[in-house]
Amino acid sequence: MEFAPHLMRKEYMLPDIDSTFRVFAAHWRTVTGEWSYPLHRHPLFEVNLVLSGTQEMSVNGRQYTQQPGDLMLLNPGDRHESRVVGGGEMTYYCLHFDVDERAFRELLCQNRTCFHEAGSPLAAAIRPALDRLLALTSDETAARVDSRMRILSALFELFAGISGTLSEQESGAAHTRHALTASYIAALLEREVERTLDDGGPVHMAGIASIAAKVGYSTSAINRIFTQAYGLSPRQYMSALMLKKSKLLLMDPELSIEAISSRLGYHNIAHFSRQFKRWTGESPSRFRSRYYK
Repeated sequence: MEFAPHLMRKEYMLPDIDSTFRVFAAHWRTVTGEWSYPLHRHPLFEVNLVLSGTQEMSVNGRQYTQQPGDLMLLNPGDRHESRVVGGGEMTYYCLHFDVDERAFRELLCQNRTCFHEAGSPLAAAIRPALDRLLALTSDETAARVDSRMRILSALFELFAGISGTLSEQESGAAHTRHALTASYIAALLEREVERTLDDGGPVHMAGIASIAAKVGYSTSAINRIFTQAYGLSPRQYMSALMLKKSKLLLMDPELSIEAISSRLGYHNIAHFSRQFKRWTGESPSRFRSRYYK
């Protein structure tokens, strides 16, 4: 029987999802009363939860005191340092992550509140997921496939709690002009990557000037506005999009690496291989071999 859409009365569908996230150096640790961590910054989001004892953390020059249950949610580039106060031991859990889901990333970067005390809406929303991750972090079977799937489930629960809470805080507040501009720039960058996949032409990394002309800002203003909204420069954002597309294409065994290189707009396979290795630290063939033995 042929599909007859006029015979349907109702249909509900989930939205298409094409997103990537990465988690780095998730750990819980007990330290002595003399412990401290020097001033630093990194290109990742960070969740830092105190489980026992007291931690003093400085973020962008402002001091915060964390008691058990208090957590910090840091953005890429935040300058921070920490130390134990009170003389006793301190136990904390720390998780670094990155995500390319545009709406979620925008919520995270627009959030200007890094300290969330125990019982606050954000702490309450994500503590169950953090407790699950804590248990899985200390599980000796964490490397097993079933445990890794439970870790992924807990991470999605964590991200859902963060995005849900931040969305509620943002509801009712109109987007600023700069936030809308950044969103428009992201859409133009995504369109450029899709154009490359459609016709195999080169990606115009230098196209920021034309985007600036479209939205009426200088190139330096475009870079500043976009980086503030997404924690990445326009060039870095486009590279992240290209990396994601590269990985998806490499996971298709029907496509040769040469065909993928051409589809992504590279002049030759050697150029694509060098760029992919810069992004990931491994060659396209090595990446593919991890999925297809």
